[in-house]
Amino acid sequence: MDVTIVYIDDDKKMKNDAFLDDIEDSVNDIKFFENPSDGLTYIKDNIDKDIVVLLDWKFNNSLMQGDKILNDINEISTLVPVIVFTGASIDAIETNKMFKGSAFSCVPKDVSTQELTDTIRKAHDRIQNDIRFVMEKWILKHDEEKRNKPYMRSGDKVYTLNDILASIRKQDEFGKETTRGIMTLATELFTNNMRGK
Repeated sequence: MDVTIVYIDDDKKMKNDAFLDDIEDSVNDIKFFENPSDGLTYIKDNIDKDIVVLLDWKFNNSLMQGDKILNDINEISTLVPVIVFTGASIDAIETNKMFKGSAFSCVPKDVSTQELTDTIRKAHDRIQNDIRFVMEKWILKHDEEKRNKPYMRSGDKVYTLNDILASIRKQDEFGKETTRGIMTLATELFTNNMRGK
């Protein structure tokens, strides 16, 4: 899979766990972060890569816990799938926090390597098939100079490609509206093409 795993877990023993060696053969790279802030910085600095996050849920030595880190990842981009990977018992309240925070999945740490790899593959497939991801990749193909030039107007506001990219990643109102517009256009083009056959 053409994907980087960002693994955030304050248990440093997990960095040397055998399952990481097994998974490493299936992905581009695995970046391990004991400090959640370092993991968040890496995600922010590498947002143009395909990233799937493995996130521990209970942190012993940090003020940040899984729900806060998940929300911070969503602040960076809602397009990064987060797999909660935990050994903790999860009750209904914690489960609600996970999925309210748009976690992609929750996987126990005692799961088989094959099951974890399958979950990562599903998360990666979601990235590849999400129209927002396609739009993001198209914008990132342009050089920085072009991305900073005015590109379109909506109402009184002028947007650069970077503005559009930020809105798509955050899924603010303009980002949602843009995504819906592209989906509608793509559907119409597809439908018209099918009718012409």
